[in-house]
Amino acid sequence: MKVKQYPLINETKYSEKLDNGLQVIVIPKLGFNKTFAVFATHYGALMNKFIPYGEKEYVEFPLGIAHFLEHKMFDLPDGSDATELFAELGLDSNAATSYNMTCYLFSGSKNIIEGINLLLDFVQTPYFTDESVKKEQGIIEQELKMYLDYPSDNLQLGLMENMFKYYPLRYDIGGTVESIKQITKEDLLRCYNTFYHPSNMFLVIVGDPKKIMDIDDEKKAIEGIFSVVRKNQAKKKFPKILDIKKNLLVEDENVYAKTNSKKMDVNIAKAAVGVKLPYERYARNEAMLLQLKLRILLDATFGFASKNYQEMLDLELITGNLYYDVYVDGICGYIKVNANTNKPKEFIRYVRNKLLELSTINMTEEEFKRYKRAVLGNFLKSLNSLDFIAYSYLDYIIKDSDVFEAVELVEKLTLKDIKKLEKYFKENALTDFTIYPKDELNILENI
Repeated sequence: MKVKQYPLINETKYSEKLDNGLQVIVIPKLGFNKTFAVFATHYGALMNKFIPYGEKEYVEFPLGIAHFLEHKMFDLPDGSDATELFAELGLDSNAATSYNMTCYLFSGSKNIIEGINLLLDFVQTPYFTDESVKKEQGIIEQELKMYLDYPSDNLQLGLMENMFKYYPLRYDIGGTVESIKQITKEDLLRCYNTFYHPSNMFLVIVGDPKKIMDIDDEKKAIEGIFSVVRKNQAKKKFPKILDIKKNLLVEDENVYAKTNSKKMDVNIAKAAVGVKLPYERYARNEAMLLQLKLRILLDATFGFASKNYQEMLDLELITGNLYYDVYVDGICGYIKVNANTNKPKEFIRYVRNKLLELSTINMTEEEFKRYKRAVLGNFLKSLNSLDFIAYSYLDYIIKDSDVFEAVELVEKLTLKDIKKLEKYFKENALTDFTIYPKDELNILENI
């Protein structure tokens, strides 16, 4: 067992890589009544083309299959449902699929050891039938059609389709109505056997070890948690560890389409401007640090306290809140700025201009320090959330980053580091997407 301390944020991490390759991480949070546990595989919607375990040729699987597989994992051979078994233990369970990860989790304040064993057991017991796959196709089809009615989902998807020509971010995590109909139980098993090997997975447990194990000695309690996981895994047989061969079509900073729009049943137009971040090779912690640096820059440019935000309100370019986000998956990424607006064209023009102005960053030293402190403050506050710790740790470890090293790295940032971001803000990297109200012609006449 390895121990790593982070004195700057008063955190400690215990980790061990088991013989089967599973990485187990325990993060003690003394005094917390609740425990949060996540069992995750480095497999998400990005990974549609790969060489299945035991095969020799690349296979392209239907869009949405990682998400489909997540849904099916809760079915057990005896006809029971893992969600109900967790509920019987007094534990809340859930699952989520992102573009590069699938997580299975539970939280609660009792029966944690039973919960850990159940979490490991149900995720490591694949069970698919033709009948259950067909039933799930109908459920997910309804889910996808429901999302098609959500303006915010359409805005996001429209912007991604503008931005990327090949990279899977242009597709919804759930796939399409057509693609999920192609999924078979054999496909699910091939994906499972490839990506759900313990060597491609992580178990993160965040909580008070003494309460989890009902032992007063913290060190013995931590060792007890690892012992529970070791015993669980020792009872199971797994195929030998192999490297997973994946094929991803990465892209440069040039967007696929400059602009696009659609009409929906909305009262106010929704507009988004995006900056495409190109494929880059990141060293350790670089993907995480880029995300944090861009966050500092965006807070200074579009944050609630910025002059640009106030100016957009004064010019009535936004009806209230302005939203912005940074996504870096360790390969590619994007920046998104969006809002509800009665003047979509003017809003887009304004945001585009402000983003292009960042090709020459004129932030003062005082502004930089202020916004850096704000980012650090929000991060430190988030460390009181068990689910934030677990999710963030997993999200960043897959990007070869350590979330607990973020504070020290951000503390060392200088204004010169922020100015190095200027290279991303080019005309050919910008795109926009707008959703207009169906029944308001006057909004189109103003553009």
